Amino acid sequence: MARYAAGRLDRLVIGGQHPYARSMVGLRQAVQAGLAHGVETFVAEMGMGEFKSEYAMRLRSTDMKAFLALAQDRPSLEDILPGIAVACCLYCGEADPMFAEAKTASREIPGATFFSLPGLDHGETFVRSDLVVPHVKEFLRV
Repeated sequence: MARYAAGRLDRLVIGGQHPYARSMVGLRQAVQAGLAHGVETFVAEMGMGEFKSEYAMRLRSTDMKAFLALAQDRPSLEDILPGIAVACCLYCGEADPMFAEAKTASREIPGATFFSLPGLDHGETFVRSDLVVPHVKEFLRV
């Protein structure tokens, strides 16, 4: 959005992501396993345990072909960070492998806000709206 439709943004909230190039081969392999052997294989590949049952349930209803289209390698977008002129909030779980890059990106965006979610990994962050939404609402009030 910040690259292609910046004029349409008033504020930008980015959760559990970063703008640096990265290979998505692991996710592609998990999706391909799900396509070949069924959605339960995909859920298992994604590491969903019992404590993540709500997210696992959502994954079971995933359109696997659409997920595969999403799982393409990500090009770098870091060149746009210094030019982002809208208020921006980034957040990430501290146990998420993307944590360091998300925090670094927040420092490269002028005036960006960053908050972390202690102990949460990538998947847990998306099911813990009780922890995320209060921070986002506060950011949007500014």
